[in-house]
Amino acid sequence: MKKILALVDGSSTWIGKAMGILGLFVAVVIAYEILMRTFFSRPTVWASESTVFACGLIYLLGGAWALQEDKHVRIDMLYNKLSPQRQALVDCFTYLFFSLYILVMLKATWIYMAESVQLRESTTSAWDPPIYPMKIAMAVSLILLFLQGTARMIRNVYFLMKGKPL
Repeated sequence: MKKILALVDGSSTWIGKAMGILGLFVAVVIAYEILMRTFFSRPTVWASESTVFACGLIYLLGGAWALQEDKHVRIDMLYNKLSPQRQALVDCFTYLFFSLYILVMLKATWIYMAESVQLRESTTSAWDPPIYPMKIAMAVSLILLFLQGTARMIRNVYFLMKGKPL
């Protein structure tokens, strides 16, 4: 069990950090666009959409890492005042809603993604890049988020049963 949890954690960390590197790409592309537009009067067609896609990937594929690192937004006014056991109990209870939400979203996204891939959907802009890779990333991100949430749930159940972290 520890190896599977380590694999989920390692995947979330590696993918999250890899997506963080896209932040550098975004900064470079924005600087390039400003340079071209301002000093050379030659705006690019691709810069805006490519930065939107890159930021979307950072957001989507960084979610599982954020969950692993406990960096998601939560109302901490009450939660932080609870004992670790009660926090684990609350997390186990909220996992039911989390998993239901993620699985419903995954089903809808899977249909959305399959249609997009089948049509080889593109943005229909002047640059017209394919958009289906982003829809694949949406489905992958939900799978990663579900796996990381489930790993967290397993750890919480273990903690509640054994009184020590897994």
